[in-house]
Amino acid sequence: MKVNHWGRARQFIKKHAIAAAPLAAWKKAVIEAEWENFSDVKETFNTADWVEGLIVFDIGGNKFRLVAVCRFELDTLYIQDVMTHEEYDKSKWKAQSKKAKKAK
Repeated sequence: MKVNHWGRARQFIKKHAIAAAPLAAWKKAVIEAEWENFSDVKETFNTADWVEGLIVFDIGGNKFRLVAVCRFELDTLYIQDVMTHEEYDKSKWKAQSKKAKKAK
């Protein structure tokens, strides 16, 4: 699986250095994955959730959340946002997701 928009994770790591190792481990697992559907994702990351067409990953023992779009047919995962658990709980990412969908 290819990971696109890794720069978003790098920007997050600049603010939250403690996230570097867990995000690197997550990226390695995704690159090695051969997912065909969300069930395959759940086999790799059993805490992943499907939310409004997006996959939400718990990273670093649930300290961080990574929101992504997975295009299984293209073997590509697109990082939409990386945030702390607290930021995720504020649901701002959902509003951003809806704006992005309308822009298409």
